[in-house]
Amino acid sequence: MTHRVNAKLVLDDGATFPGFLFGDAPDAAQAIQGNCTFTTDMFAYQRELTDPARSGEILVFATPQIGNVGWNSEDVAESGDGSITAAAVVVRDVSRIPSNFRSERSLEDELQNQGVTGIRGVDTRKLVRHLSKTGPQQATITVEASEEAK
Repeated sequence: MTHRVNAKLVLDDGATFPGFLFGDAPDAAQAIQGNCTFTTDMFAYQRELTDPARSGEILVFATPQIGNVGWNSEDVAESGDGSITAAAVVVRDVSRIPSNFRSERSLEDELQNQGVTGIRGVDTRKLVRHLSKTGPQQATITVEASEEAK
């Protein structure tokens, strides 16, 4: 059984999108902030996450699942040094077991290695529709304190 830590994305206009942490987990007192934008790219999540234009953004992936091909140095080398520039990642579902022969590690492992937080289980269709109407917004990701910390 996987331990799930509750988190939520709160947009400046007050819209709230609940989910669960994956990748690097900040403590409950730490909030992650950034400009919340989305991408509809279905295949190049490595490129999107390492794109300097995404620096500091909370990046929402519109596709239902990402991470299927894992993370590999060869693809990242084409787009720079491999450093993830996004402040955080928001997805509906993340593949925990990559299924590509070139994969060196999972997307979640790479997020942990680079200290980047993700939220999974978010209704990304609803979030993308909202952002399409309002445009990008500042947003905050917060983590619910564990029962032990309360």
